[in-house]
Amino acid sequence: MNDTELQQTLKTLLDEISYMDSDDLDQFDMPEELAEIERISTFDKAGVLTQDAGLVITMKDGSEFQLTIIQSR
Repeated sequence: MNDTELQQTLKTLLDEISYMDSDDLDQFDMPEELAEIERISTFDKAGVLTQDAGLVITMKDGSEFQLTIIQSR
């Protein structure tokens, strides 16, 4: 797996989680805060000026997080 493949895998996982409701999250024993995810974008789609792979995670309250993925080996 390379950095781009991991980026896509994490995006797919977070996209699926973002569509779950509280009951679904409880069933899988996941933190309820994950229900606050509104949107997940790759750095490319979000227009982040970097060569690194990564994700921009936007929450329902408008806060935004960037997750950079760098392959170390």
